[in-house]
Amino acid sequence: MVPDCPKCGLHFEREEGFFLGALMINLAITMGALLAVWIIGFAVTLPDVPVVALAVAAGLTAALTPIMFYPFSKTLWCALDIMLRRSMGEQFGGDGAQPGFHSKA
Repeated sequence: MVPDCPKCGLHFEREEGFFLGALMINLAITMGALLAVWIIGFAVTLPDVPVVALAVAAGLTAALTPIMFYPFSKTLWCALDIMLRRSMGEQFGGDGAQPGFHSKA
């Protein structure tokens, strides 16, 4: 991920640990996908549940979902951060730009 948005100049990582929220979103999505695989797998294959096949499917889900979804979770976290900052009435910087935005000269 680039450090700044090429269009608006938003600096993505405002402070150290900023993307901890993105990590939590990614974890929640991964746990939801894992739960869905288990529930759907059990529901579709009852009464003879193939445990090994379900375990392999769950393992692949647990390994691939965080990798594939992480860029989206970072984008979602930045969007949530911007919405929360605006709803709290955060003041704009001295140059008229929102905090975290770099003015393009």
